[in-house]
Amino acid sequence: MRLTAAGGPEVLAVETGDVPEVGSGQVLILAEAVGVAFNDVTTRQGLNPGRLPDVLGFDVVGHVLAVGAGVAELGVGERVGALVGTGGYATHVVASATHVVALPEGPDAAVLDALMLNYLTAWQMFHRVARVRAGQSVLVLGAAGGVGSALTQIARSAGVAVFGTSGVARRGRVEGLGATWVPGAAAVPVPVAAVFDPVGGPSLAVSRRAAARDGVVVAYGFSFAAGAGHSKMGALGRTVAAIARAKLTPGARLVLHAVESAVEKDPAGFRADVAGLVGMLARGEIAPEVTVLPLAEAAEAHRRLENRLVTGKLVLVP
Repeated sequence: MRLTAAGGPEVLAVETGDVPEVGSGQVLILAEAVGVAFNDVTTRQGLNPGRLPDVLGFDVVGHVLAVGAGVAELGVGERVGALVGTGGYATHVVASATHVVALPEGPDAAVLDALMLNYLTAWQMFHRVARVRAGQSVLVLGAAGGVGSALTQIARSAGVAVFGTSGVARRGRVEGLGATWVPGAAAVPVPVAAVFDPVGGPSLAVSRRAAARDGVVVAYGFSFAAGAGHSKMGALGRTVAAIARAKLTPGARLVLHAVESAVEKDPAGFRADVAGLVGMLARGEIAPEVTVLPLAEAAEAHRRLENRLVTGKLVLVP
């Protein structure tokens, strides 16, 4: 699915081409399932920093077709998951071996793909950044969404109370995950140990007020910019200003989390985190909700995600 220009979902177009060649330190994956993330939406809209990629798609699950020179830990035919950053909306995907992890054959590919980005992001923010203890409480913004629902399940499995926000229509989904629904961060009745905020920009100040003074706000997106009419520079300016205010004013500390950076810094930790999530899935401690569409309907997937019509993880299947 080629990204032909910045714009609406209609800029995603089906194209065919040669199967890519695998280079040194890389693997070629025949995709079973590829994830759709809100970052894909803001990239398509031209709001993210950097140049537009040719192909969107951050996370992939499939089987190894070929391995490049220097790759010894992965073999042809092995089922794997990969974080590729871009290039995932395709039948054949090249990934750096350091960003690939072995996966079991049993579970559904779409469910495993939910682990590769949404649940991995949630796991890292909860266990590696916030380090919330049993008996404490957290606030999850967008608790019905892909990362939000993953955070809620991971927190509840750790004995942590969760307040979760969503639109009224999704309140039942939030409460079904074991969270206490609140309409917004300002409605949280007690200061929480951590707030997980994918909205960014002006939302960060409200999130910091909901957190205890010795707590933490973990920011992992800027969905405030989507559909708000901001230019790339306008969205970036609001983001930088909000971060600066949070850094310069008293209150809960602010941490910006990017899963790709975390994986690049610690590939072994990435594989350990995914193994932990696979174990939780096998034990029934997490249950990803996935919506599946054909790869050729990527534009429709973007429309649904952009209009907040999806709960859980949205996955494209070639």
